[in-house]
Amino acid sequence: MGKIIDGSTQLLGIVGDPIRQVRAPEVWSALFKANGFNAACIPLHVKPADLQAFVAGLKTIQNIVGLIVTIPHKPAAVHLCDALTTRAELVRSVNVMRREPDGRWTGDILDGFGFVQGLVGSGQRVAGRRALVVGSGGVGTAIAFAIAEAKAASVHVADIAKDRAADLASRLEAAGTPSGTSEAVAQGFDLVVNASPIGMKNEDPIAIDPAGLERGALAGDVVVHPPLTPWLSAAKQRGCHVQPGTVMMDNQLMAMRDFFRFPEGDYTPANVARVTAG
Repeated sequence: MGKIIDGSTQLLGIVGDPIRQVRAPEVWSALFKANGFNAACIPLHVKPADLQAFVAGLKTIQNIVGLIVTIPHKPAAVHLCDALTTRAELVRSVNVMRREPDGRWTGDILDGFGFVQGLVGSGQRVAGRRALVVGSGGVGTAIAFAIAEAKAASVHVADIAKDRAADLASRLEAAGTPSGTSEAVAQGFDLVVNASPIGMKNEDPIAIDPAGLERGALAGDVVVHPPLTPWLSAAKQRGCHVQPGTVMMDNQLMAMRDFFRFPEGDYTPANVARVTAG
């Protein structure tokens, strides 16, 4: 067996609560090996109350190249960065944090980019669609703004936290995209996204009521496991194009490579399929 890790290995962490569902350690560690980069991606289970202390402590670790941030930490992590990209400032969340040589953290949010790239890469049109995003946390906000930037006709928001949905809708309106709040019902929309954790557990109800969902609509989900959630299964049965959470992740890998300043190599979705096969 070849060398897997040694004293020169660089570390990329992924932090969340829970963390068992994440796919990044498998994907990134395989990509590092395939591209000849001595690095490993490790899962880090951190409770929200401990996030600030955790990030502060990482500043002292010299071989940490950065963090991937997942639920529920994306909105909170934005306040722990020393510098933000323009996109992260707009969305007010981060899903990647790069440790600079002086120990400072720079943050960006790539979820929305990956989501839209996944649709476009499969030949789907976003422009002109009437979108509904269910969930207005970090990933939902990122997707909503990315869909708006891709020239959707409108982007509505649903969330059990009504005030949070209304806040995101008002921000979308202020940025020039027609918006409003809605219930988690697909009728009346032709691009519908579950950006909540609902569907991750076997006992979860369906995230979005598929009643009225028309054939030809686009249905997306951010849940990685299972790949086909109850929401996506219902949409697929109605003849819709469905995009699982793995697609959003895989389509931001090249952007993550650039952000973290990893060596040149093949970080494409096609290579992910090859290096993680079996």
